[in-house]
Amino acid sequence: MIYVVDASAAIAWFVPEPEHVDADFLLGNSMRRVAPDLIFAEVANVLQRKVRLGQITAQQAVDGLTTLDESIDEILPSKALCRQAFDLSRKLDHSVYDCMYLAATLSTDDSYLVTSDMKFLTKAHAAGEGDRIRTLETAHALFASAQENKHG
Repeated sequence: MIYVVDASAAIAWFVPEPEHVDADFLLGNSMRRVAPDLIFAEVANVLQRKVRLGQITAQQAVDGLTTLDESIDEILPSKALCRQAFDLSRKLDHSVYDCMYLAATLSTDDSYLVTSDMKFLTKAHAAGEGDRIRTLETAHALFASAQENKHG
C-alpha cells in the first residue's frame, strides 16, 4: 500500500493527540510513505508551536523531525506539484498547502492520502476529489482488516 502522508497524520506519530494510536500503523514496513517536500516545513512549524506552548519539549520536537526524516520513503518536489495543487486549491476553495498532498496523491499511482484534516476531506469530497483520501481512522481500519484477511 502506498500512502501520501500529510502533516496532520505525521504529527500524530510523535505528539500525543486523539489520533495517535491510529497513526502508528503508518510506520510499519508493509507500506510505502510518500509526501511532498513541504511536509518538513509544515511539521517543523507545528512542532515549534507545541514547544512554545509547553506541550512538548524541544528535544521531543527534534526527535519528531528525525522520525519524520526516517519515515518518508519518497519525497516529491513541490515544484512539480505546484500547478496541480493551485488548480485543486481553486476547485476546493482550500489552501494550496493542503492541496499539495492531494496533488502528490493524484500523481502517485495506487496511492491514498491519509489525513486527520476533516475540513479538507469534506471540501475534497464536495468537489469530487475525495475518492483517494482516507482519514487516519479509516486507513487504520482498512489496514487492520487486510492484515486479518492475510493471516486468516
